[in-house]
Formats: sequence, structure tokens, C-alpha cells
Amino acid sequence: MKAVVSIAVIALLGAASLAAQTPRDVVARGVAAMGGEQALRGIRALSIESYTATFALGQEETPDSPARANVSSGRAVADYLGGRFVSAIELRNVAGAVNKLRRVTAGGIGMVETDGRPAPMNPGVVASFETDVRRYPDRLLLAALDNPAALSALPARTFRSRPHDGVRYQAGPDTVSLFFDRASGLLTVLETLTDDPVLGDRRTESWLTRWQNVGGGVLLPYQFDRFWNGRLQLHGVITAVQVNPQTPDSVFAIPDSIAARAERSNPTPPPVVVTLVELAPGLWRAEGGSHHSLVVEQATRLVMVEAPLGAARTKALLDTLRARFPTKPVGLVVNTHHHWDHAGGLRAALAAGVPVVTQTSNAAFVRGIAAARKMVSPDELARRLGPARVRAPAITAVQDSLVLGSGDGRLVIYRLPTAHVEGMLAAYVPAARLLFVSDVLSPGPTLAPVGSAELVSLVRARGITVERVAGGHGGVANWADVERAANP
Repeated sequence: MKAVVSIAVIALLGAASLAAQTPRDVVARGVAAMGGEQALRGIRALSIESYTATFALGQEETPDSPARANVSSGRAVADYLGGRFVSAIELRNVAGAVNKLRRVTAGGIGMVETDGRPAPMNPGVVASFETDVRRYPDRLLLAALDNPAALSALPARTFRSRPHDGVRYQAGPDTVSLFFDRASGLLTVLETLTDDPVLGDRRTESWLTRWQNVGGGVLLPYQFDRFWNGRLQLHGVITAVQVNPQTPDSVFAIPDSIAARAERSNPTPPPVVVTLVELAPGLWRAEGGSHHSLVVEQATRLVMVEAPLGAARTKALLDTLRARFPTKPVGLVVNTHHHWDHAGGLRAALAAGVPVVTQTSNAAFVRGIAAARKMVSPDELARRLGPARVRAPAITAVQDSLVLGSGDGRLVIYRLPTAHVEGMLAAYVPAARLLFVSDVLSPGPTLAPVGSAELVSLVRARGITVERVAGGHGGVANWADVERAANP
């Protein structure tokens, strides 16, 4: 009986001790578990060799299929004192193509070399690399230790059946929730909550495990895994670490020809500009950036084919059309397929009250976008779907084909069999003899033989006449060129 009482007392004392910890105490314990403050402050640079599988969430064969992985291996050096970073990796993508990528950030700008061809790095990507380095566990915990005012306590959480103590570190773009294994004191999980155009509130958990001694008593994690709302998005294994490597300055050099064109690091995306390019009377391609939409004018409405990327792009297009056609609303949006870069703007369309047409196999996926919890960045749909549960705009499922409108504005939607994805739709405007497709063919200087052959099969099976193909990516191709590419 005394033993039972003693155990209970010890447990209570332990709980009281944990409750008495300040957030900085929790961080300090994590620093001590990694080797101590002095040892971590002595790290001026890190060289890391690793291999990584990055799962292409949102690019699956169907919404319910497992994601395929892009596999990479290589070496990265983070120069903490100089604020510089360089990585050289070999990347094998899901199609089997192998590329050698070298990326450098220094002085607030960046460069990417693809198979030896250098180009300025996108300012948003530069900011992402900078944030990643600041979130290396040694850098992150030292920054948190030095900024106790940025720390606040979080309720304890259980991860993988183990209790963890939580601390919130709130420092602008580096804001993150930190969870430390109560037994070891080591940082195990970094958690962020951000807005996602498809998932709504996206909870990102980054796991740091398999901690090993890298010399001088310093422990670093040799495995890192990242999950989006519970789905594995990235798995990485470190194979070698060198602390304070001797790295020549030339490794971080960015040639003047690249630096002169590079934009400075900026996590804020630039404003979205959409331009209407007329393809025929009453028919436009909404261009701007990498993704495009088709706009068809009908008697009482406009029909949009494709709402890609995210809310900003769809809102920009809706605003552009509202200004151009003040008395003719957008009455329908057609989604070509479920891939996230082509479905990311659907939530904004639904929030604006615009119904969506999609292929039958993607209907549940689109309904999921409409019903997604969205507290980080609430929209009109989130407010309408609050306690009152007002019905969302209609979502129409197309199995094989659908005719929309009549006359010169008639638009026909066809299911397009393709190896790219199941549930693909193509849009055909008979009056203009124009076919609009996304991903299957992206018109450019050369036309992909496989995608061209798939379009030729569609046109012959449907008995339609096509003179041009407009892409959701790329440009516009003459049909004769598509036929030649399909039969090289």
C-alpha cells in the first residue's frame, strides 16, 4: 500500500513540476537534450547528405489514389553566419526523368541551375528556403531561447502514444508550434496551420526522429517526415552530417548576369493579373502566369472552363469579367480534373455562388472542397456553411458529355480518356472549332506525341471538327500540327 502511495505522490510531484515549467524552460530542456546551448551556438554551418521522397499530393490518378513520389538525393550546406545556402541534388520525377538541380541563396536572392542551365530563383522560393534553414532544429531552438517574449505555453499533446509538452513560438513567418518528447526532452513535432485552397485549414506536422550524435555531443535528427492533414507529403533520411565544414565562398557565388535579374526574397505572392485574349467572337482565353482558363459568352451568362491555382486567381478572373461584362454574370465553372493546381480556385467560385461542373468521379472531391473547414482564412462559403448549414452552390456531375447553351456560344463538355489522370474533361466550342484541354497537351514549340494521340482519338470518336487546340498551359496549336505530332 505504501508503494502505491509513493508512486502516486511521485506522479503528482512530476506533474506539478511540469506544470511549473515556463515555455522557455521547455525550450531550454530541448536545447540541453541536443547537446547544450554552448555546443549549439558553436555550429556555424552544417553539411547534410540525404535522400528524400516527396509525394505529389493533389496529382494522383484519382482523388482517392495514393500519391506518387519524386525521389531525390544529394547534399546541402547551410552557412549560418553568412546567411547562405546551397544544395546539389539529383531528382527523379514521377515520369522517370532525371534532372540535376543546384540551388543557391545568398544576400536575399537566389539562383537555380537545372542540368547546368542557371536562372534566377522565384522570390517566394527564396523566402521558402530561408524559412527552412531558420527551422533547422538547432537554429529554431536557439532563436526561441533568445526570444522568450515570443513563447507561450500550449496544452500537452500525445503523439504516437507518447506525451509531449507544447510551446508556441510566434515570430512572423517563423511562427510554429513546437512539441517536445516529455521523456527525452527532444523536439519531435513542428506544427503549423495555414490556409490551403483545396484542404481549407491545412495542418502541417513535421516530425524529427532518429536523433544521433554528430560529434561533440550534439544530437541531430536523421529522419524527417512531413504530413498534410495526416497524409505523408515528404519523407527524408539523412545519411551524413558534417558540422562546420570548410566550404569555399565560390560555392555560394551567384553570377552577376543572374543576380542582376533576380528579385529579392519575398514570401508575399505578387498580385494576380488576368488578361482576356480573344480567340474568336464571344470566346477568350484568360491568361496570366502558368495556368489559363477558357471564357465562353452565352445569351444570359458567361461560362468559365477551369478555375486553377487558388482563390486569388479566381477572384482576379471574376473581377476582370465583372468589369468587362457588368450585366452578364459568370453562371458556371467547368473543372477539367481534380489535380489541385487545376481545382484550387473552385472554392472561391463556390463562395461567389457560381455552380461547378465536374466529371462524375471527381464530384465527391469537389464537394469536399466546398465543405472543408476554413477557419484560418474564412470566406463567404464558410460563413454560409456555419451553424445554419446553408446549402452550397450546385455541383453537377458529368459522366460522358454535356451540352451547355446554344448558338454560337454552345459549349460541349466531353470526357477525355487519358493516361494523365482519370476523370478528365475537355471543352469544345463548335462555332469556333476550338478544343480546350489542360495537361494532356500544353501547346508549345513541340507537341507531346502521347497527348496529341489522345486528342486525335477523342476527336475521331466524337466525330467533331477541330481547327485549334487551346491549352490550360502553354499556347494555342493548329490541329494539323497536333495530328502530325500524334503520328510522327
